[in-house]
This record gives sequence, C-alpha cells and structure tokens, in this order.
Amino acid sequence: MRVLHLATHDNYGGAARAAYRQHQALLSEGIDSRMLVRHKHSNDPRVQVYLGEHGLYHRLDRTIRRHQIERLEKKARSFGVGSMTDPRADLLRECISEIEEADIINIHKTEHFVDLTSLLQDIPPEKPIVLTIHDISPVTGGCDYPGECGRFQEGCGKCPILKSDSLHDFSHQIFNLRKVAYDAREKSRFAFAADSHWTGEMARNSALTRDFRIEVIHYGIDQSVYSPLGREEARKALGIALEEQVLCFAAHNLSLPHKGGKCLSEALAAIPEGRTMRLLTMGSGHFAAPDRFHNMAFGKIESDQLQALIYRAADVFVIPSLEEAFGQTALEAISCGTVVAGFQVGGIVDIVKNGLNGELVPRGDSLSLSRAIVTLLDSDALRNSWIAISDKWTSEKFSYKKNARAYLDLYSSLINI
Repeated sequence: MRVLHLATHDNYGGAARAAYRQHQALLSEGIDSRMLVRHKHSNDPRVQVYLGEHGLYHRLDRTIRRHQIERLEKKARSFGVGSMTDPRADLLRECISEIEEADIINIHKTEHFVDLTSLLQDIPPEKPIVLTIHDISPVTGGCDYPGECGRFQEGCGKCPILKSDSLHDFSHQIFNLRKVAYDAREKSRFAFAADSHWTGEMARNSALTRDFRIEVIHYGIDQSVYSPLGREEARKALGIALEEQVLCFAAHNLSLPHKGGKCLSEALAAIPEGRTMRLLTMGSGHFAAPDRFHNMAFGKIESDQLQALIYRAADVFVIPSLEEAFGQTALEAISCGTVVAGFQVGGIVDIVKNGLNGELVPRGDSLSLSRAIVTLLDSDALRNSWIAISDKWTSEKFSYKKNARAYLDLYSSLINI
C-alpha cells in the first residue's frame, strides 16, 4: 500500500508533528509512506517538498492568488481574529503525479499549501482520501476552535468571532467553499479521522461533515524516545537537584489565549507561600510566571530527545488549555512517566485519567487547577505508581503500532470496496 500525506510542514508545530509521527508509525509497520509538504524540517528522504510548476506564468499566477487570499485573511484579522483557516491556497491546486501514484491520500493541516477547494474537485472521485482533523477548522467556517458558538452546526454566518451580523460573512463563505469541496468526493471513498472523541463529536455535529464517515484514531507516540526511564539523569543533565519540585508547561506558542497561560499564572500565584519550585517551559511566545518560581525557558524545541529529557525532569506537567482537540503535550508527558494537571476539555480527557496519571478540573477554574498541582506534587505514591505502569499503559492505548493499524484498517476499507 502506497500512502501519501499532504501537510504544510513535516515536523514543525503540533499538527505537523502528529502527521509526521503517523508517517513514522506506518513506516515502522512496513508501509510505503511518503509526505509531500511545502516546508521541510526533517532530513527524512521520504519527505518531499512541492515547489509547483516553474515558469513565469505559474509563478505570477501563484503570486496573484496568494495576495488575494492574504487580503481576505488580513480582513478577518482586522476583527481581532488570530486564526481563520482559509481552505484556499496558491500552490497545490490540482492532481499531480505523486497523488496519482499513491493508493490513498491522507490530508493533514495544509493551510497556505493545498487548495482544498480545487484539489478535492480535481482528484478523480474514485481515489480514496482521508482527511485527519487536527483542530476544528475542517468542520467549521474557518475557526480553529468555535468556543461556545454552534453556528457550524447550521452553516456558519453571523460569526461571533468576526463580530458579524451577516449570514453571508467570511465564515459562511469559507463554510460553503469546504462544502463544495467535500461534496465533490464519493462518500464511500472519503473519510475523516478525528484525533479524539471530542473532535469526532464536533465533526458529527457539523453540517459540513455529519453525513460522512468519521473515525476516531488517537495519535501515536514513539516510546523509544518518550519513556519514563532516566529521571535522575534528566535532572542531572539540566542542573536540577533531585529534591526540587518541578513543574513543566509546553505549547507550540505559549502566548496563544486558548493555551491557558493566563489561567496557569493565576494557578501558580494561588499556590501557598513557602513552596519554592522550578518551572520548565517549552515553546515560542512568552509566559510570565510569578517571581518566586525559577523559570527555565527553553523556547521552541524541535528535538524529540530534548523534549523527552525535559518532561522526565518534571514532577508535574500542567496543560491549562481552554480548548484542545487532542493534547499532544500531555501524551508526551505521561509517556515520560510525568503526571498531568489540567482542565477537563477536548481530547485531554482521552489521555489524562484522574487518580491514574493526573488530575483534571473544570475548565477555567484556576483555583482548582492550583489545588490539583499541589495535590500531585505531594502525591509521591501516585507519581511512583504511574512511572511503574506508564510504559505499558501508553503502549496499549497510544503506541505507534496501535495508531498505524487503526489507519491501515481505515485505508483498506476505503480502497477495497
């Protein structure tokens, strides 16, 4: 079976890392898996950069289209919108030889690379396609996370993010563009893979996708890298004393509001005085911890090995996200034997189980989050018991093998009909 993944990046950002790990999981099962990307960050020979057609006409056409899309996105940002994902793009807009040669196409997060509105209509309808839902934008009128808005269940328009009163606003236009693209596919050959049960529920509620096949397939993790072994060595490498209490917070961008940095600051400030502890942060952006916390900010890290080292050095990983489709950082942390405190939202509940590997509290309740952090820091028995069983538990639920086999079952069912 020849699988081709389409993604903007191969190993940069949460969705791209998940796509690349899926590619690696398939390779580990002997599958001919390849990636086609706009930006390559790995040295993987099976990842190919797509540059498009050469020549003055093609370059000019791409430039004009890119500026048109950027102008619409800029208009959306003028309303204070951080991310409205437009399914159009300037580069991959038609079926190419790499797509023709593959047995199945797996589309991931492809903004500013794949023009879904054109590509899904140009690929022959009998070609099997899976679209992996990494955030909620594939089932909405463009927003990555709709919050309390349920307009995507009807067709968007009157978008509260855009502060719009029009039924035919930018969100409704994006919704219709996606609808035309999805409806161009033969239903028996087209399916959506949701990364969590929450994401799957959102897809089943959406007027865009409720009539299509939707399967929940969790991300997999490389347990040869993310493992609970070497906690003392990790602390020694980072210059952290064994007796110190250590917290960790990580996100692709720590400053994004939905990642919950404000709530974490409030939770840390509420921890009783007298506790001196260290905070390890990973990711771009800025996070302001209270002064009594020694914050070691590592910035953006692309090395899985270094990430795993930092996770292992922590007693508790905190994921204060207010919205999260899956929660890949929580999976990385628990795979390293670190217990997790966070909010009971999105896909995080598929990963973190109260009393087993962490504590989840109601969304946005910073005081309860503070209490959960303290409880986990003081629960030596829970942390030690989790370290002892984490590798086996992760293997049963989030291994590369489990991820690959679930995708292979889905692929095969779309090919062999």
